[in-house]
Amino acid sequence: MAKIDDKIYSKYFKAFGDPTRLRILSLLSAKEMTVNEITKEIGLKQPTISRHLAILREAEVVVDRRDGQQVFYSLNKLNVGNCCRGFCSCLAIGIKIKNN
Repeated sequence: MAKIDDKIYSKYFKAFGDPTRLRILSLLSAKEMTVNEITKEIGLKQPTISRHLAILREAEVVVDRRDGQQVFYSLNKLNVGNCCRGFCSCLAIGIKIKNN
């Protein structure tokens, strides 16, 4: 059994530990979106969504790319998969995740 890196997993679980951020991750799992598109879907104000996106970016579960003045956000599926596999490995839980 591997040792749990508390700093890394604390960062991930802070990102995963809020219902609004989970909704954002769900949206981004389907397609990349701008902050305005996410705001419309979730129904919260843009500064609130931006704060949540900053936490998700800091945890490296969301990445962004700029196209002119637009910023597009997408789920970092590789890091999310690595987080899940790594955490389950630390707890000796077998898991297989399909990478897309």
